[in-house]
Amino acid sequence: MPRTASLAPASGTAVATGALGTAPGAVGRAADPDLILVRAHLAGDPKAFETLFRKYQTPIFNMVTRMVRGEDAYDITQEVFLKALRAMKNFRGDSKFSTWLYTIARHTCLNHLRHKNVIDEESLEESQEEHPGNEPIDAAMNVARMCETRELQRVVDDLLATMPQEARMLLILRDFEQLSYDEISQVTELSIVNVKSKIHRARQAFKKRFQPYLELLEGGVGR
Repeated sequence: MPRTASLAPASGTAVATGALGTAPGAVGRAADPDLILVRAHLAGDPKAFETLFRKYQTPIFNMVTRMVRGEDAYDITQEVFLKALRAMKNFRGDSKFSTWLYTIARHTCLNHLRHKNVIDEESLEESQEEHPGNEPIDAAMNVARMCETRELQRVVDDLLATMPQEARMLLILRDFEQLSYDEISQVTELSIVNVKSKIHRARQAFKKRFQPYLELLEGGVGR
């Protein structure tokens, strides 16, 4: 992710500790390198949070940019880490740090989308039934070139942008960020059964949107 900047606190910052030692499940994750870094940050280590930032900046940015798109993704990613930095003292260790961070990212993205007054999901979904994707399909497109470049990824991202917010978030967390169903359940505050059901429906909806491009690809491969 370009335009990175260190978000580590200034040297000598003193923050109260204690919550991590008593959190349910924290003992079982005592050797978790992220948890060790969180404890080091709370103890005043100026490099600990910077290490966490560098570890997670790319996956968080990838998630944000698929939800938000455009230049706003850079600022929102920075906002996610600033929120995490400010709230670190409240991290109890009863979930993985990455799960906690994705939860912050999810809320930040959804708040941003609500603030921007995005197009009503239902009307957008209806319009996409007749016009999937953002551009007409060129039947003469060189499929080999499409696969060799980032064109296919652009198509996928464009189609993701047409999905309702919740469905898009679930697909990103599961299929792009590779979170487990349990982690997604924690991030979204949905039951695991609900998560699996909604992801299945979201995949079916995406497949329907992607079908014209899939047929184009299959036709090109068979030539």
